[in-house]
Amino acid sequence: MKVTKSKLILFSVAIAFISVFFFAYAVQAVYPAPEYEDFCDRENSENINNSIDCETNGGKWMSAPSREMPVEIKGWCDINFECNKEYDTVRDTYERNVFFANLIIGIIVFVVAFFLGLEAVSSGLMSGAVMLIVYGSIRYWGKLSDVWRTLMLGTVLAILIWLGYKKLKN
Repeated sequence: MKVTKSKLILFSVAIAFISVFFFAYAVQAVYPAPEYEDFCDRENSENINNSIDCETNGGKWMSAPSREMPVEIKGWCDINFECNKEYDTVRDTYERNVFFANLIIGIIVFVVAFFLGLEAVSSGLMSGAVMLIVYGSIRYWGKLSDVWRTLMLGTVLAILIWLGYKKLKN
């Protein structure tokens, strides 16, 4: 069987995508995401129409903006306000941890793949590592401070430059 350049490229692409899915699901299997239902199990089925009843039931009264309307709306009760805050806090921590896990796994896979002898496998794993880093970053990028973004990008850039000089110089 003749191994053509197109077969090698497709093989590399297959390894890239499967490696991303593998590592993403491995992280999920080891460190499952928090479930919304574990924090907020109440339905908004009851009709709470005043701030006192709302806050007594653990909600937060949301005042309606004042504007001309045919029916007067005083506000509404966000019955899940407190549990949403708790869930968001836990979810932010989870997303941060998944981000760092994907970043670390991605860097390790990239470095290991860089030194593999078979080019199609090496290229596929390197591409998968880059996609894993991008996937992890997209999940948490909005929560990162500018300092963390700069440190992360600077670290990855330094590793890439170091690897380039170490392995690609001819």
